[in-house]
Amino acid sequence: MMTGRLRRRPGSGARADEEGPFVSFTDLFIGILFLFLILVAALMLMRQQAVQEEKVETIQPVQTKLVPKPVPDQPAFRLGIVFNIYQRAAVFDGGGWTYSRTVRVFRSPDGRCINTVWRRSNLSTAWMSATPNDDIPTPEQKDLLGTFEPCGLSASGDRWETPSEAGQLKRITPNLYSGTVVLRKKEGDETLEMQYRVLGIYDDYFRPPSSSAQLG
Repeated sequence: MMTGRLRRRPGSGARADEEGPFVSFTDLFIGILFLFLILVAALMLMRQQAVQEEKVETIQPVQTKLVPKPVPDQPAFRLGIVFNIYQRAAVFDGGGWTYSRTVRVFRSPDGRCINTVWRRSNLSTAWMSATPNDDIPTPEQKDLLGTFEPCGLSASGDRWETPSEAGQLKRITPNLYSGTVVLRKKEGDETLEMQYRVLGIYDDYFRPPSSSAQLG
């Protein structure tokens, strides 16, 4: 009987040996599920906060600051007058007036002009002397290319002086300037008669005060 009483039951020791040092699969699954629920809750809170911020921006839009455009360094030029240039020999040789070119003159409010050739004939310009090296702007003189001379052409006439030619014309009618130009050729100076035959006037600066005709 003592032997039967001292006999131990093997059930409790067997269960302890089966669990071992590792966590059971059920406990691990419950832990992962708990972490997943926390992550989902965090994502929902972040989404809700983003939606609220978007609503606030929609109700109160951000006011952008208007930056004024910088004022250009060069003045604004507008078309002032357009004319055809005709020329002929100063000493009558039987020839008539020959078309030279069509010129457009743009003028700025401060009285400076840009002359642009719109169309040119096939007249030879071989008489023009070569440009001296000293007159060709160097890289250090690029600022000179952005400057404009005061208008030589006015409502009463035109006058200019360059290394290749010099001219002086007077306005004799609202539609006509007439005068002479001296071409400085290699063989010697040559004088020509020249005319500006006005095609259109777009700036009152070039309109004769005594003229009531509306040109252009």
